[in-house]
This record gives sequence, C-alpha cells and structure tokens, in this order.
Amino acid sequence: MGNICFKEEFVQSDFVKQKFDEDDLQATSVQIEGRETKQKVKLSDFKKLIPLGQGAYGKVMLVEYYKNGKQKLYAMKILEKKNIKKESQIRHVFDERKILEKADSNFVVKLRYAFQNHARLYFIVDYMAGGDFYFHIKSQPSVPDYFIRFYSAEIIFGLQHLHSLNVIYRDLKPENILVSESGHIKLSDFGLSKILEDDNEKAKTCCGTIDYLAPEVLVNDGYTFTCDFYSLGCLIYEMYFGKPPFYSKDKKQMMENRIIKLVPFLELCSKEARDLLTKLLEVDPKKRLGRKGAQQILDHAFFKDLDIKKMQDLQIQPPIKLIKSNNVDQKILKDKMAKTQSKKENNKIFEGFTYFQKESQDN
Repeated sequence: MGNICFKEEFVQSDFVKQKFDEDDLQATSVQIEGRETKQKVKLSDFKKLIPLGQGAYGKVMLVEYYKNGKQKLYAMKILEKKNIKKESQIRHVFDERKILEKADSNFVVKLRYAFQNHARLYFIVDYMAGGDFYFHIKSQPSVPDYFIRFYSAEIIFGLQHLHSLNVIYRDLKPENILVSESGHIKLSDFGLSKILEDDNEKAKTCCGTIDYLAPEVLVNDGYTFTCDFYSLGCLIYEMYFGKPPFYSKDKKQMMENRIIKLVPFLELCSKEARDLLTKLLEVDPKKRLGRKGAQQILDHAFFKDLDIKKMQDLQIQPPIKLIKSNNVDQKILKDKMAKTQSKKENNKIFEGFTYFQKESQDN
C-alpha cells in the first residue's frame, strides 16, 4: 500500500508583496472599557500573500508572520464587523473564538492570535499546506480502502475532542477538513458549531450543509453530538461512491429519501464498511452508532487493522504525501479577491475577543 502523493505549491513572500488596505491598518490597538489595550501582535506583523477563500462574512488569506526573528505561515480569517449585527451572529463568532482557543488536539486547527480594529475581526490559525480534503478525495478515480479507514479514524479523533469540550460540530464536510504539510487532517471552521452548557442541553437550530445533515436536525425536538456521526457516515459514503447518500439537486427530495429509503449501493463495499455505514446512517439517533460516544465507532471492525494509539500520536505515515515545490502556480497569483470596502464607522468593540498565544506554544 503506497502513499498517494499530491504536489504542494509552497508560497514564499518573495513572490507576492500585497499590502493590507488602509482600513486594515487604521488600528493597531483597541479601546476596551475606555482603556487602550496594546495588542501582542498587530497587522503590520503579517504580510499578505494569497487568498485562500471567501465567504459571506469575510475572507481567508495566507499570511506570513515575521517577528523577533521568527518567520511562519498562517491562515488569517478576516470578518467584517458590518456583517455581524444580529445577536445570534455575534454569539456564533464568540463560540468559534472559544472553540479555537480551547481546542488542543492533533486533529483540530489551533488558534494562534485574535485581534480587531474598528472595522474587522481577525483570527490567526494554523496554515494547512495540503488544502482541503475535498480536493484529495476528488482527485482520485477511486479512493483506496486504507485511505478511507485512515482518514475516517482521524476525523473521529477530531470529533471526539470537540465533543469532550461539549461542542457539536454541525458542519462536517470535506471542505472543512484540512490537510497538513505532513498529510494528517485537522477539522476547521466552527462558525456553525454549538457549545452545550450541560449534558442535558440539546441544540435546536437547523443549520449545516444539507448534503451531510442528520435527519433530526430538521425537526424541533432537539439533537446532540450524534448528528456529527450521521455526517461522518455521509462523508465515508462519499469517499466510497463519489457523492453523499441519496444525493439529488432537489434537496427536499434528498432529505425525504434519507428518512424513508435504505442506503443504496452498500453491496458494492466490504462487509465491515457496509455494516459501519448502515449503523452511522441510522435515522434514529438513539439507535445510531456513536450514541455512546466516539470510541464506540473506533471499536467497530472497520477499524480493526489500525493502530489507534499510534495514530492518535501521529506515529503512522498518512496516505497523503505532499511534494514540496518552490514554484508558485502563476494562475493562483493572478486570482484577485474582491476588496472588502468598509467606511470608517463606529462599529461595536467585541470585548473579550483578543487572544494571543505564548510564543513557546507556537510550534
């Protein structure tokens, strides 16, 4: 069983010298409760390289951090304050901020810094050189069985850690799973995640990506961590068959079929995979595999050939192997991300948002 190799276009600052726009550089400290609070890092410590993505509330940039002789690549998530007005939106921002700070796992991205100015919020997190998992599973004519087992286990490790923090992920999909330079994965993007206050609380908001959504999320009875394991089943199914179960452009029909029909094509995969998918894609969360916790899934025969302990300690070589290159894809460099225009207005200060890691943690 050989590794699957993908080319990594390693970006260095000599190739691109974009500056932050004037609005970004307006503030290098923030006013909180009438006091000026000096930040441990500021925008001028980061050099903008290339866009990594853009969403409804802002964008993500690859940036280079250089301070005190240290040079490192990070992903900078930039949120426009003008787009975050509702209480629910503010709550989601702070939940994401709390989750990123508390997470301490080999399989969840880590927050390094968080700061703000009058117009924007900035998250600085680990840069994942391998891009998103979607690219890696779609780049292959068929996904090897060991590949599926290996990365399914790593995804479970990430979910297990989030659940231990009382966090329901709620948006597990290939695009939110990132691949590191070493070929391991980390879960990212917690904008839809929910922090439960206690063991008896249930989430009720219907949110997530419908292709991977558990049936119970659509009803108002409440749901808990097991919804993430249904999404896991959808993702494993997609690795085997190219699309999530019951996929249809008609999303309403897809959800109806998910509830009333048997999962198709399972006879085409191994006995262990068939049994795992049947139990993860169980409509009733009280009967679903994982209802007793993530370890119940890891104990399934599907994972019997994996050394789980060594995997958790990153001691097993991943199937994905990135090949470094000093050549930057010129097409990527020509891609222009729309500038986020923002008038200098008196936007709300997000008290408690600022965060900086101890320098010794940055490894």
